Amino acid sequence: ALQPHLFFAEREYMERNSHFKQIIPYLVLHRGTGADARVLCYQRRSKHTERRLGGLWSLGFGGHVEPLDRDDPTIAEHGLLLVSALRELDEETGLQVAAAALAPVGFINSDAQDVSSVHFGVVFRIDLDGVAGSDEELLATVSAQAEPERALWLPEADLRGMAAPGAAPDGGDFEDWSRIVAGR
Repeated sequence: ALQPHLFFAEREYMERNSHFKQIIPYLVLHRGTGADARVLCYQRRSKHTERRLGGLWSLGFGGHVEPLDRDDPTIAEHGLLLVSALRELDEETGLQVAAAALAPVGFINSDAQDVSSVHFGVVFRIDLDGVAGSDEELLATVSAQAEPERALWLPEADLRGMAAPGAAPDGGDFEDWSRIVAGR
């Protein structure tokens, strides 16, 4: 239904124009069930490529839907958004999973921060229980690819209490979208 209305535009222009929202797959990495459920969280480097998010904690990895995603051979099976989410997962974290490991769980549309005002998030829960390796090994893989200041696993049950300012690990703050995800 939306496909005829989608278009690609120059990113520099779109990052400054809040009349349009860029669709971003926002990938929350998850392991375990019940009381053992945990989510990967990371602190962005202060000199992060997205300066507006530098030093903040995040529960998700995200990236833009790119024109190259239209040429993916699995687009007919998975659709543009899922193809883009799988590519971003690999690019941002170094992890590869089957499409079935991604579950869309919600949307984020916030104008609370400058960076949020030009993006529309499609939140995916990424089930990593099928990925070989310990939590520490997955953290090492993600850290080598994403180069965060710090990364750790947080109990999912603790997230709601971390949505407030200063409630992220080490007394830090979550970026806008992570506060929304944590507070759900």
